Amino acid sequence: MATTKIWPIKYSLKRALDYVENPEKTGMDDLKAVLEYAADKNKTGDAEERIYLTTGINCDAETAYEEMSDVKFLFGKADGNVAYHAYQSFKPGEVTPEECHEIGVILARELWGDRFQVLVATHLDKDHRHNHFIINSVSFVDGHKFNDNYKTYNDLRRVSDRLCKERELSVIENPKGRTPRSLYFAEQRGEPTKYNLMREAIDDAISMSTNKEMFTYVLRKKGYLISMDENRKYPVIRSIYGGPNTRMFRLGDDYEPYRILERIYENDERTREKYHSFVRDTKTYIPAHYTYVRKTRPKFKLTGLYGMYVRYLYAAGYRPKRPHYQPITPEMKAAMRKCDEYSRQARLLGRERLNTVSDVKNFIERHEDSIEDLSERRRGIYNKLRRCKNPDEISLLKDERDGISDQIKDLRNDVKIANQVLKRSETMKEDLMREQAAQQKEKQRSRGYER
Repeated sequence: MATTKIWPIKYSLKRALDYVENPEKTGMDDLKAVLEYAADKNKTGDAEERIYLTTGINCDAETAYEEMSDVKFLFGKADGNVAYHAYQSFKPGEVTPEECHEIGVILARELWGDRFQVLVATHLDKDHRHNHFIINSVSFVDGHKFNDNYKTYNDLRRVSDRLCKERELSVIENPKGRTPRSLYFAEQRGEPTKYNLMREAIDDAISMSTNKEMFTYVLRKKGYLISMDENRKYPVIRSIYGGPNTRMFRLGDDYEPYRILERIYENDERTREKYHSFVRDTKTYIPAHYTYVRKTRPKFKLTGLYGMYVRYLYAAGYRPKRPHYQPITPEMKAAMRKCDEYSRQARLLGRERLNTVSDVKNFIERHEDSIEDLSERRRGIYNKLRRCKNPDEISLLKDERDGISDQIKDLRNDVKIANQVLKRSETMKEDLMREQAAQQKEKQRSRGYER
C-alpha cells in the first residue's frame, strides 16, 4: 500500500538575492538541507548500505547539491522554488529495503529522468519503508521550471500504483484525499477548525444519546445535519445554515457511522438524564406579547466592507476581546481560528478607505503597477552592479536596491491582503447574518425562559 505526496521547497527573496550576488553564500540552504536530510546515514542505514540506498539520477548522489546548483547557474534561475520533495511510503513489512529502493528508482526515472536531476533515498528509520525524491526545479535539458500541478501528483500516484500492482503489492483502491498542511497542523494544535468543531459536536451528541434519533436531534440543536443512510456511498455532515457537505471519513475512524452507532449503544440509561436536561435547556419560551427589542445608537455608523469586517470580528468575539464569549454558529466558531488574519484585512480597509469591492480592485491594480515600476528600477540597479567596480558606489547601489526591495515587499503584502478581502467578503456577509440571527434567537429564548 504505497502512499505518495509532493510539495515545493521554498526560500525567501532576500536569500535568493544573496545567492545571485555571491555564489559562496548560503542562498541554497533549503536545497542543501533537504539533500542532506534525504542522504542521512542514520536514516538510510550504515555507511555501506547508504551507498546502495541513495541513488542519483542525471547526477551523482555525493555531489547532487553542486550539480543541481550548476544547472541553476547555467540557466540563471536561482529564484523561486529551489526543488521539489516527493515521498513514497509502503505498508509496514510489505517490501524489503532493496525492493523499496528499486521501485523508487524506476518511478523517478519514468516520471522525471528525461529532464530533471533527482536524488532517490530510501529511509529505514521507520517501521514502513519509504522513499524520498529531491527533484531539481530547473531542467538540465532546456532550463524550464518543474511544473507542479494536479497532473504531477496524479501521475506520481498512478505510476506508483502500477509498479506496486506489477509486484503484487497492495494499493489504495479508493484514496480519500489529503488534508491541507495548514489545516492538519491546526487540528493537531486543537484549534477550532471545521473538522474539530464537527468532532466536538458529534462527541457531545453521543455522550447524551442512547439511540440514533436522540443523536440526530442533539446534533441538529448543535447546528449540524447528518446523513448516515446506508444507501449513500459516502455518509455526510453539514451545517444547518448551509454550505458544502463533509464526508464523514474525513473526521477519522471513530466518526464513521458504524462506529458512531457502536459508541451510542455503549451508553447506559443514565445517559438519558443528560439528554432530558439538554432538551429542557434548549426549549424556546417566547411570550406572545414580548415584542420590545432594545436598540442602541453608535456615535457614528460604519459602512461598506470595513463596517462589515468590524461587525464580523465583534460577532466572533474578537473585537473587543471577550474571554467568556462564544459564537453560536459552526461557521463563526471556525472563523475564530483566522480572526488575526481578518483583523489585518480590516486594518487595510480602514487605512486605505476601501468601502466597496470596486475600491479594492482598483487598489490592487494601482499597487501592481507600482510593483512593476519598482521592479524595473531594481533591474536597472542590478545591471549597474554588474558593471560597477567602485566599492563606495556599489554600497550606495545596494542600499538603494534594498530600499526598493522593502517597498516591493510592503506593496506585495498589501496586494495579498486585498486579494484575501475579495475572496473572503463573498461569504462573510452570509456567515454574519446567520450568526446575528442565531444570537437574536438565543436572546429571545433566554429572556422568554426567564419570564
